[in-house]
Amino acid sequence: MEIEIRSRINNLDNLLEEIEKLNILKKNEERQIDTYFKHINDITRKMVIRVREIMGKQSILTFKGASPVESDDTMWADFDTPIEKPEVLKSLLLSNGYELVCIIDKHRQSFEHNGFEINIDNIKELGSFIEIEKQGESEERKQAELEIVSLLKKLGINENDIIKKGYVPLMLEKINTKY
Repeated sequence: MEIEIRSRINNLDNLLEEIEKLNILKKNEERQIDTYFKHINDITRKMVIRVREIMGKQSILTFKGASPVESDDTMWADFDTPIEKPEVLKSLLLSNGYELVCIIDKHRQSFEHNGFEINIDNIKELGSFIEIEKQGESEERKQAELEIVSLLKKLGINENDIIKKGYVPLMLEKINTKY
């Protein structure tokens, strides 16, 4: 399972300085356009389908199963697979009972540090965020969340700025839509 916590970034320059001080390794930098779908009968949001187009690279289809904790966006079971024709797949989904939830267009810088993936995302219409994730089982969730919060603090992120919502709910709040 993917266990993740994010925070708004108040000062990107300070954050990047802290990343450098901790000798955190940069993996890559890319633009990602994530298109989210849900089935029209999935009222409780048990599964999300994402088509991620990485500009200049391969596209990825992701199935995300909802967290066992209702209204929590910090843990998802997920499955990724490469796809060749994202536009064809999106059209197929839309013509077979799926509806568009939202599109997240972001510039992402990715880093790796001691088993954590750290992403700095600048999201069109939402702003800048840091997202830290770790792979683990549901029984490891609390410990992983404590470790993530600790790392966020080391990077100068105030615990009050931590958001336990994903980008999709944040975007839907911004555009004032429920799904």
